[in-house]
Amino acid sequence: MTATYPENAVAVLFSGGDSPGMNAFLRALVRLGLNREKIAVLGVRDGYRGLVRTSRAVNGDAEALVRLKNTIASHPGRAGLINDQLDLIQMDHASVSGIMGKGGTILGSARCLEFHDKNVRAKVIRLLKGLNVRALVVVGGDGSLTGARLLAEESDLRIIGVPATIDNDLQFTDMALGVDTAVNTLVWAVDHFIDTARSHRRVMVLETMGRESGDLARMAGLASGAEMIITPEPGPLTNADMEKLAAKIEGAMTRGRGHAIVLVAEGVQFDPPQKRNRAYVLMDAFQQYFQRAGAPFPDLEVRPSVLGHLQRGGHTTPQDCILAARFADCAWKCIQKPEGGSGITALRKNIVEIVPYGTPDMPERAVFSREMDQLHDDLSSW
Repeated sequence: MTATYPENAVAVLFSGGDSPGMNAFLRALVRLGLNREKIAVLGVRDGYRGLVRTSRAVNGDAEALVRLKNTIASHPGRAGLINDQLDLIQMDHASVSGIMGKGGTILGSARCLEFHDKNVRAKVIRLLKGLNVRALVVVGGDGSLTGARLLAEESDLRIIGVPATIDNDLQFTDMALGVDTAVNTLVWAVDHFIDTARSHRRVMVLETMGRESGDLARMAGLASGAEMIITPEPGPLTNADMEKLAAKIEGAMTRGRGHAIVLVAEGVQFDPPQKRNRAYVLMDAFQQYFQRAGAPFPDLEVRPSVLGHLQRGGHTTPQDCILAARFADCAWKCIQKPEGGSGITALRKNIVEIVPYGTPDMPERAVFSREMDQLHDDLSSW
């Protein structure tokens, strides 16, 4: 039987930094499409970059477009995934089997600076229309969703965004895909650092991800029992601020505390500005304070660690798998709604819904952050 190209399919891509839950979302989107909606899903390799590569290869040529459709049809599922020359793959049940708990994304993710060019986006739109794609689902963080918004504004295609970033810096949703898993990973890491900190009576300064938001450090600190959380929201840290933080740690040591875990988000800034990692800046400031003349603990050691991309990997938590399924369900309902348009899936007060691109920040998020900071201060006093 000759394979046929799936007309009227839905395409999905993953863009920017990866986050746990992306594979779970892909599985849910594909299975809901095949099982419930009876619509095929085209997976795009390497995010926007894959669309740009393919649009450049086709370059508006009708015969090249027919050849592409035939290649997609003849390489479904895993056959397409292992063919690294093919950037659009017709997904099937087998291709998403066993991936729900795996971190990363089997389709790959990449940043694509070329996509900032409106002419490049126009060629991508032409490609998607030539392939008779009925909707494009874009999974990623702020930059990726900005690209999705531009596509929605510049075409009549239905473009659905899905928030996926461990930073949790998208203020229109309570939670993005990957945050829960990243928090669990950080708690696991803190547990291990506590063992050595306690043994050597040390202060461990651990740098987490979170460029614009301190939510990841905030949640991990509350869940792990870290003694101190430093986030970007209050503004740049001065030398006097760092001395106060060091004095707080020293005070706890004076009252019998044997170690300290400090979580600092990578988005924290300093005044005057510093080029080094935050953990190392704080290490030097704390060490200098502890070794000042007459200090009670001149031998107190500070050890920094930048946890980095460890936070993006690992087995996806049940909570993220559930959120992925709910986001996929919401995306399909929006795609299938006759009067529906483009928008972004969002979790708001435990309800998953579609919100328009450009939805204002939820003021509750800022209130929640302040309340969590105060709660942590109350819990961590020694």
